[in-house]
Amino acid sequence: MLPEKRRKDAVLAVEYVMTASPGWWETASPSQQTEFFDRSMAWLAEKYGADRIVTASIHRDETSPHLSAFVVPLTADGRLSAKEFIGSKVKMSADQTSYAAKVRDLGLERGIEGSRANHERVASFYGAIAKPVPAIEITPETVAPRVLSRKWHSTTLESPEMVANRVTKAVSEAYAPVIERARKADLEARRATESRQALQSLQKRAEPFLRALEPLKEAGRSLFGRLMSELGAKLHTEQQRDDQQRVQEARAKIERQREGERDANGKDRGGRGR
Repeated sequence: MLPEKRRKDAVLAVEYVMTASPGWWETASPSQQTEFFDRSMAWLAEKYGADRIVTASIHRDETSPHLSAFVVPLTADGRLSAKEFIGSKVKMSADQTSYAAKVRDLGLERGIEGSRANHERVASFYGAIAKPVPAIEITPETVAPRVLSRKWHSTTLESPEMVANRVTKAVSEAYAPVIERARKADLEARRATESRQALQSLQKRAEPFLRALEPLKEAGRSLFGRLMSELGAKLHTEQQRDDQQRVQEARAKIERQREGERDANGKDRGGRGR
């Protein structure tokens, strides 16, 4: 499949990881999950050609099952060119849109198109949300037709359509930051929901393992108790041995003192006898 003549830095294969949020996998039926993977393969075949899919495998051993596939970016005229398939943000965004359309009726929704939330600093993100909402005041003067031109014999005023467009533009510009903050807040809420669902899914998957570890916990507590008893007995024995040694040392010291006293008394009696 690969052309004999190709650049040294040519991309030989592109990897795709195709999945959905953990919450969808928890509620999707087996037939929906199968359909998701079938449509993912169909989307790759439509984009690259079925014969360009080198390998594809389904992984279900993580929080979110996913399809991992490698495709050869071979153009219709036989060139290796990943750039021609995914070489710009516009192309990748279009891929996300077309892929979302492929699986939309399975209950899946595309991420926010054109969103730059992932590239914003956390401080600026929450700072934007915390800004106060501006107050918009529309007075009679605001909606009154403005003078466009004056001549000595006539005056040209705004038409009703022009007034409506002017006021609409002013309101839209004033509330644009509010709409952006609402979008960010909605995105944050969606992320929090997905994180919570991922945690719940992980906890659910861990339950069988935790139950399997319960006997080990009991055995561990029993072993710990036995070790502590043995350690206590050992320390007690060592303490007794140390105490006995101290007693023996004290007795030996007392005995040496007594011998010293007896020697001293014997010398005193011997001196008086002479």
